[in-house]
Amino acid sequence: MYVTLEPCTMCAGAIINSRIKKVYIGTNDPKTGACGSILNLFKDYKFNHKVEYETGIMQKECEKILKDFFKYLRSKK
Repeated sequence: MYVTLEPCTMCAGAIINSRIKKVYIGTNDPKTGACGSILNLFKDYKFNHKVEYETGIMQKECEKILKDFFKYLRSKK
């Protein structure tokens, strides 16, 4: 699975329960990230399924996509 932003706790839990083998993460989420930023559900806990993950995949591009998206939303108000 490829994601632009590091999954939150609920999304990381859904990934674990879905038995997804590997997640490629574009950029970290320092506020709610659950794959290394705040906590790491993929590594620090003993769940019955382990998810491999790789961070920093096209980080600059992912950050730009997210920033542009939220800038667009703010401009629509």
